[in-house]
Amino acid sequence: MVKKTQASLLLMVLGLIWVNVCYAQQTRKFPVGSQLGNLTAVAFPEFTINDQKMIMGAGGQIRGIDNLIVLPSTANYIGLIRYQMDIMGYLHRVWFLTPDEVKEAESEGQQIPKPKRRFLFF
Repeated sequence: MVKKTQASLLLMVLGLIWVNVCYAQQTRKFPVGSQLGNLTAVAFPEFTINDQKMIMGAGGQIRGIDNLIVLPSTANYIGLIRYQMDIMGYLHRVWFLTPDEVKEAESEGQQIPKPKRRFLFF
């Protein structure tokens, strides 16, 4: 009786570990209309993505790498993002990307935007 209890407990623990490993390797699924971008500046509600100034519309969301909503006052991330526009041309959603999500986008054949070099001439 004791061995059956220990075996079932061991199986349950192994099952929980296996579930955690599988969950850790998942990447987020983004909407079809979302685009990759290079975020270089944030002064909410104004964002600079791919060297273009964009304004976040009403009800827009910013999501961190853990997929939790980021408050606009703490959105100081600079790097690769995915973003989605609304029908009026305003930013609707912004997702900060993890390195795994960037690799996944590259493997899907998407063009990763590179920051433009700016030279100062005196």
